[in-house]
Amino acid sequence: MKKKVGFVGLGTMGLPMTKHLIDAGYETYVVSRSRGPIEAAVSFGAHEVNTPRQLIEQVDVVMTCLPVPESIVEVYEGDNGLIAGASIGKIVIDHSTVSPETNVSVSRLLAEKGAMFLDAPVSGGPMGAQAGTLTIMCGGEQEIFERAKPIIKAFGEYIVYVGPTGSGTVVKLLNNMLIGVHQAALAECYVMAEKAGVDPAIAYDLIKRSAGFSKSMDWSVDAILDRAFEPRFSINLLHKDIRLALDLAEQIDMPLDLVKLGEQKVAEAKEKYGNKDVSAIVRPLEEKTGITLKRK
Repeated sequence: MKKKVGFVGLGTMGLPMTKHLIDAGYETYVVSRSRGPIEAAVSFGAHEVNTPRQLIEQVDVVMTCLPVPESIVEVYEGDNGLIAGASIGKIVIDHSTVSPETNVSVSRLLAEKGAMFLDAPVSGGPMGAQAGTLTIMCGGEQEIFERAKPIIKAFGEYIVYVGPTGSGTVVKLLNNMLIGVHQAALAECYVMAEKAGVDPAIAYDLIKRSAGFSKSMDWSVDAILDRAFEPRFSINLLHKDIRLALDLAEQIDMPLDLVKLGEQKVAEAKEKYGNKDVSAIVRPLEEKTGITLKRK
């Protein structure tokens, strides 16, 4: 018999992840602050409950996917939070990008109630969530990981056990700090190509087959050339993640000179374009140079 599962956080990632759970045959319960996503999840076959506490009391395994650390406090703590309703044998899996310190704190509080925890941040964006092909990096006890893996396979394609609690989050922060550096460098690459008289689309095509390629190019080039900056992954969220990475680096005495420069470029773009997609990091440089990149 399949376990009952719950999902908190029905955003651009969480809603399609929830649909995959339902499609995989799991009896799925949901809670969210917004009516639209709740109604969509219910239309897929989910059951609505009113609070995170009610949710965890109904199910065996809870998954959360929340945008900012403050959301974790709201969902996990307080009289109506997950921790208040947790009990022996419950498993909580957090797919949010927060800090390893937050992971450890939540894990400890849940353990006091006899519940278990995995940090399991995801990579692949809304497209990966919709396709069920997310990369999922997991931290916690390996036995818990093995028990949870069949469930998260509903929306994950590459699922890896990294190590103790917080270690999945460390890898996610490494990934996202690289996104910031890559997008800042790519902005300069594309604008320089145009300024030097080369079509950025041709430069992209050639670099994709060369050693300078990064997957971030695939994410950004079409969006930039088609001026399609609707947020798949917003600059605001990227900046939050880079700041978390820099905070971790300070805690472990790790110099991150290039990442700090990338953070400055992301912060600059955030001032005007924080709600736009990370590909919009190119906009301040376009404004400085008077060049607007468009598809030829």
